Amino acid sequence: MATEIGHRVADLADRISSEGKTSYADRLRSESLSISGILAAGSAYPTKLEFSEFVGRARAATLEIANLIIFFAERELLSEAEEAELVNMLKRESKMLDNFRQSLERAERPEAAVV
Repeated sequence: MATEIGHRVADLADRISSEGKTSYADRLRSESLSISGILAAGSAYPTKLEFSEFVGRARAATLEIANLIIFFAERELLSEAEEAELVNMLKRESKMLDNFRQSLERAERPEAAVV
C-alpha cells in the first residue's frame, strides 16, 4: 500500500503545482516517496529490531503526510472526499506499520526462560 499512497500523493502534488502552489507541492512531492523509501532503507539492516526502527520512521512519515493532506484540505486544495479517502488510506497504513513494528520487536525479544 505504501507505493499506492506514494503515487496518489505525487499525483496530488502535481495537481497542486499546476494551481501555482509550488512550495506546497514540493513538500508533498518529497513526502510521497518517504514511506516506501524508508522501508527499503531499513530492509538492509540485519536484525528485526533495527528494521523495526525504520518501520517506526515510516509510520511517522505516514502521519506527516496525513497532516499535510488535512492542511491542504483546510486550504481548499483538495475536496473533502479526496481528503477522507487519503486520510483513511494513511490511517490503515499507519495501523499496519505499527502492528508490523510491534511484531518485529516481539520477535527479537528473548523468550522467557522455561523452568
